[in-house]
Order: sequence, then C-alpha cells, then structure tokens
Amino acid sequence: MRFKKIELYKNTKTGEDELGNPITQPDLLAEATGAITQWTTEEIALLEREVTRTQRKLITSASREVLKQVSSIKVEGSFYRVVDVKSDFVRWRLVHVKELFS
Repeated sequence: MRFKKIELYKNTKTGEDELGNPITQPDLLAEATGAITQWTTEEIALLEREVTRTQRKLITSASREVLKQVSSIKVEGSFYRVVDVKSDFVRWRLVHVKELFS
C-alpha cells in the first residue's frame, strides 16, 4: 500500500446570510499522509451492508486532535467527510470516511 499526501480542511465561518445561517469556507488545516483501503471479506460479513457500500476506510498519519477538527479530507482528487475515527495506533489512525464529491 502506498501512502500519498492528503489535505485536511476545516470550515471557517466567513459571515451570515440574511436568515442568520453561517456562511463557511474550507481552509487548509493540515497535510498528512494516508491511503484509502478496501474492505476485507471479514469486515463485509461483520458490518452492515450500508456501511461497506457507502463508506471507505482511510489510514492516515494525522493526529486524533486534527481529525476532530476536520470537515473534509482531500485524497487523490476526491473529497471525503469523516464519519468516525475507529482505531488509534501509535503511528496511524483508521478512519471511516464517506465520499462527498470528486
């Protein structure tokens, strides 16, 4: 598995619309390395079908503190949102992500 540079973005409030809703803009929070991985046969059998169909796994070197602030992650030209930080290993974090748009 080859790890590539990934970009982590945080939404920053830039103003409000006439209804009082926040207007946000994604700003680069950090860069890290990571890779999108495939589901294993065992994971597919254990998890709900909806999870394995709509979500992907990301292994990244980004810290848990940074991942808590992230609104989107850019990996190889596609944007993802963090669903859940599943495991925190010494050097890597396993994160479930959902694709937003390419």
